[in-house]
Amino acid sequence: MVKVLAQTSISFDVPGRTLHAPLVEARIAGTATRMILDSGSTSHALTLELAKRCGVPVQPGEPGQDHAGAPVPSWQVGEVAIEIERMRLRLSDVVAIGAPGPFEGWGIGGFLSPQSLHPTAFAVVDLGGNQLQLVDAGVAAMDEWLRAQFPNLQLLRLGREPGEVVEVLAAISPFEPVVTMLNTGGRTTEFEAASVPGLHGSRPDEPGRGVSGSDVDGEAVPGQTLVVAGARFAVPNLLVRAAMPYPPGMVGMDILLGTVLVVSAVPERPIYWLVPIT
Repeated sequence: MVKVLAQTSISFDVPGRTLHAPLVEARIAGTATRMILDSGSTSHALTLELAKRCGVPVQPGEPGQDHAGAPVPSWQVGEVAIEIERMRLRLSDVVAIGAPGPFEGWGIGGFLSPQSLHPTAFAVVDLGGNQLQLVDAGVAAMDEWLRAQFPNLQLLRLGREPGEVVEVLAAISPFEPVVTMLNTGGRTTEFEAASVPGLHGSRPDEPGRGVSGSDVDGEAVPGQTLVVAGARFAVPNLLVRAAMPYPPGMVGMDILLGTVLVVSAVPERPIYWLVPIT
């Protein structure tokens, strides 16, 4: 049996520009905000500014680490009630961080970890049809439902590697597979240099940045191929980094856009990735 518990639209637009990361409209304590759907986030995070506006109490916490490897001061929030369209959810183990520079002007109040939105339901993040659904189903029923819902896409059923984010085995051809994050919050596909020995490129004109504002250093190598469960994806500009916060590989929105990522909080369940048929 399959039951769609809730659904809402995904957008990429903020005032004056289009972002790489998917957004949903939400309300916290009656305050409207936009939240980034970030499968690379280990927890849900509010900006400290939004938490204060909403009257959400915070306590000092341990510093975190952003995508650039830089420390990020954080505060413990605990449990937070959130409304996303008709979805009313209670988020656990929420943290707060200072808002990255442009977030306030863009109306972004933090990050949601889609794999942790519901304790048992699958989160279906459709990055082609721009929709988020929470679907209650067993694994066998979910297999059939996804094939019926997305008949024009190839379904990859991936074993989930241990960890709090969405991690699978993937490789840059012809190198060996490594643990790789499927990161809806990340702009580009990146691999640690040790995972692609001998692969070199040039420094990008516009390096990415972590939420701390620190540059994500690396070398851009064009014309590479990502391999996941036998499926192959062209990577226009692979970013090779000397070192990465674990894991050593990351697939960003340069590959994920137009696909469907299906995740859940249950670690024994597979990760589904529906991709264009090649």
